Amino acid sequence: MTDSATTALTRAEDAVWEIRSGAEDGGGGIAWAVRSTGNSLASGFGRLMAGETPAKTLDYDEVIHVLAGTLGVTCDGRQRVARAGDVLSLSRGSVVTYSGRDAEFFFVVTAA
Repeated sequence: MTDSATTALTRAEDAVWEIRSGAEDGGGGIAWAVRSTGNSLASGFGRLMAGETPAKTLDYDEVIHVLAGTLGVTCDGRQRVARAGDVLSLSRGSVVTYSGRDAEFFFVVTAA
């Protein structure tokens, strides 16, 4: 990442992908583009090719822009399915489960 006091640039080739729970088949994970250190927001890229993550309670607000495939989010018992071009908004305190089918997305979260 190249940054200064006011801007930051993360090159795609510098993104380090991490496997996330529910994506152990190698078909998913996240790569942080901007960490929240010193900022109120963090962002990154995600993939979920198939499967479903365990439920978790969000300790941050989250916005997800789906770039490809479909991304399902079950939030407090209600499921929403987003396709490429759609945007999901999730509130802190929500109990969520993510599911995907060839999903690629960009997300922004508030600092916890």
